[in-house]
Amino acid sequence: MSNSDTVLIYAINRTDAWWKHVGENLGFARNVVVTDIRGAGDCDVVSDFYAAFARQNHGGDIKTRELSAAEVTDIVARCRLLRWLPARQARCMVAAMEDAFGALLDREKPKVVLSFPIDRYVSDVLARLAAKRGVPYIELTVSLISGMCMLMYRGQLIKAGKAPTAEEVQTHVRTIADPEFTPEYVSRTTRYTRTRWLKTFCKFRVRGWVFKLISIAKRDPMNLHYLDAQSFLGHKPRWSDMSVLDLVNWDWRAKVEQHPKERRVFFGLQLFPEASIDYWLTNRELIDYEDLVVDAARAFSAAGWLVLVKDHPSQFGFRQRELLDRLLSLSNVLFVPYDVSGNEVVSLTGTNFTLTGTLGLQAALLGRVSITTPTYYCTPSNFLTFDHRDTVHSLPQQVDSWRPKDPLPTRQAQILTHLLEGSFEGNFFSFKRFNRDAPDPSATELARNLAPLLRTVIAKGSGG
Repeated sequence: MSNSDTVLIYAINRTDAWWKHVGENLGFARNVVVTDIRGAGDCDVVSDFYAAFARQNHGGDIKTRELSAAEVTDIVARCRLLRWLPARQARCMVAAMEDAFGALLDREKPKVVLSFPIDRYVSDVLARLAAKRGVPYIELTVSLISGMCMLMYRGQLIKAGKAPTAEEVQTHVRTIADPEFTPEYVSRTTRYTRTRWLKTFCKFRVRGWVFKLISIAKRDPMNLHYLDAQSFLGHKPRWSDMSVLDLVNWDWRAKVEQHPKERRVFFGLQLFPEASIDYWLTNRELIDYEDLVVDAARAFSAAGWLVLVKDHPSQFGFRQRELLDRLLSLSNVLFVPYDVSGNEVVSLTGTNFTLTGTLGLQAALLGRVSITTPTYYCTPSNFLTFDHRDTVHSLPQQVDSWRPKDPLPTRQAQILTHLLEGSFEGNFFSFKRFNRDAPDPSATELARNLAPLLRTVIAKGSGG
C-alpha cells in the first residue's frame, strides 16, 4: 500500500497540461502527470519502455514480473492495436510497459491513479499493476447528464457522492426521458454525403502518414498514438467502403409501418473499436463486436422481427461495408439513413439492442425493452441484460417473456438516481484547447468538485 499523499495521473496525448492543472487543484501534497509521449507531462515512460523492450526482444521467452500469461493474453485481445500486431511483438510490448510502469509505481507510491477511461494496453497495464499494489485506479469521463462528469472503473459506476434529492431526480428525468433528448457530445448538424466521407477518409489517411513521420522524428516507432493511425490495422476503412451510402434504405419509414411496433427491434451500431466494448465487457468473448451483432440480428430476423440498423454518426467514414452487407443479407433488415435521429428510431420500436451504448439507457427511460450488457447505467430489473455469447440466440424469446417489475415513472427514477449517485458537476470538455497560461475556470471547478470524491474512493478502497 502507498504511504505518500500523491495522485498519479496518466494523460493521453495533448491533455497533460489540462491534467496538470486538475492535479494542482485536487488538494494532494504531490501530483505527478505521466505520459507515454516523449517529453510530455512531468515524466514519460518512453525510454524505460524501449530499454525493457530491447531486453525482452533479444532474450528467449518473454517474461513478465507481475502479470500472468492469462492477463497478458487478455491485455493483447482487448487492445485495438496489439491484436493486429505479430503475437510475439504484442506480448513483448506488454511486458516492456509492465516493466516501465512497475518501476514508476514503486518510485512514486501514489494513493490513487487517475485517468480518462482505459482505452489502450498502456492504461490497461497501469490499472492492473495499480490494483496489485492496492491502489485505486479511477477513470474520469463525461456523464450523459449535461454539465456533469462520472467516475468509473471498467464500465462500472463508482458512487462516491451524495444521494440526489427527489426533485433533482425528476428534473433530470424530464430532460433525458424526452424523446428529443440528445447527449451534449453528439453532433446535430453533420451532413452525411460522399464528399464528407471522402474528406474524412483522406484526412485520416494523411494523418497516418504524418504520424508515421512524427514517430520516426521522436524515435518512438511503437507508440500506440502513432501506430493507431496507420491503415494496416484490420479495422481501418478502404476506398470501397464509401459505398456504405448505397446501402441506405430511403423508404424505411414506409416499410416500418408494415410490422407491428412490438415486433420491431433497433440496432444502433456503436463505435468500433471502442473502449466501452474492449474494456467495459468483463466477458472477453463479447468483444468480437461485429460477429456478435450479426448473430443477434439473425436471431431476431429468424423470429420474424423487423430489424432497424442505424450506424453511429461518429463512425461515418470509418465503418467497413462488410458488417452492413452481412446484416442486410438477413431478411427483414433495414439500414436507416445516417442523419435520422436515434431517438426517432427508438420511438418507432418496442425493443432496443446494444452492448454499452447510451441508446440502451434512453430506450429504458422511454419504456422500451432495453437489451444491454451489464454496464454503468443498468439497474436491477429495468434492463434485459446478457453477458454470454451463447444466450444471444434466445433474445427474441427473452423479450417476449420479459416484464418490468415497476411502472415506468418508478423505473425512470431508479435509473436516474443511480446515474446521479455516480455523477458530479464539472465541465469534462474543458480539456479541449486548454491554455495553461489562461486556464478555463471550469477546469478548476471540476478539480475541486472531484477532490473530495477521490478521498472517499481512497478511504473505501474502491476502483481498480
